[in-house]
Amino acid sequence: MLVHSAKRKVCFRFLVSLLLAAPPLVTAHPPQNSARQQINAKVVEEAGKAIAALAQRTGWRDYRYTLNVFMPSNVAALPACSQPLRLSSAPLQQKNLARQNYRVACGSGASWQAVVTVKADLYLPIAMAAREIERGETLTPDALVMKKFNISNLRGEPLLSREEATGLTAKRNLRAWKPILRTQLQQPLLVKRGQAVTISSETDDIRAQTAGVALKEGHLHESIKVQNSSSERVIDAIVTGAGRVSVEAQ
Repeated sequence: MLVHSAKRKVCFRFLVSLLLAAPPLVTAHPPQNSARQQINAKVVEEAGKAIAALAQRTGWRDYRYTLNVFMPSNVAALPACSQPLRLSSAPLQQKNLARQNYRVACGSGASWQAVVTVKADLYLPIAMAAREIERGETLTPDALVMKKFNISNLRGEPLLSREEATGLTAKRNLRAWKPILRTQLQQPLLVKRGQAVTISSETDDIRAQTAGVALKEGHLHESIKVQNSSSERVIDAIVTGAGRVSVEAQ
């Protein structure tokens, strides 16, 4: 097991598995006398690079992770490779952290191949509910807390700061001290069905406003049907604020 943190030194721990796993490593550059050791060193290196790239793309900060490497039992019988190992895998995504497969081949001639599974446990500060939050409630900073959590098995995108959640409303009841996922929140309801709204339109330097009625409820930036009170024409409009919508000038 490899343990990595941006704030800690690298260390290794022994891993027990039903599958043949990498042996305990006691130095940063252990001797690679067997195919098993070669494979372990290579996939750990590549998995670390993939996680670093994913962290950069998604904006993860102050994260740490451990890597568990699982190999098929026939790896023990493979001879050490005298050429550089070749690896291939699908691009790493958050949903694959708990199970990312690598195909490892010995040299360009691929005298042998093996499929290895890497399981990452990645701990990251994410937003959680500091108390029970009811459906429809607008989140405030005091209703949120940041806590490190293993996101490897999360089935959704977590929020990386209180600011990302503040001002949004809960689509469902949220349990205290549980991760809040982006799909569980939505923009606040700004227009209700049947509500009188102000319809704005703008073209070049000309701005116009008229009264209308919302035919559907809407959240910020959502498209809804509204009826112009003057012409009684039904049009599509974008919710821009409380009781306000906008349309493109014709």
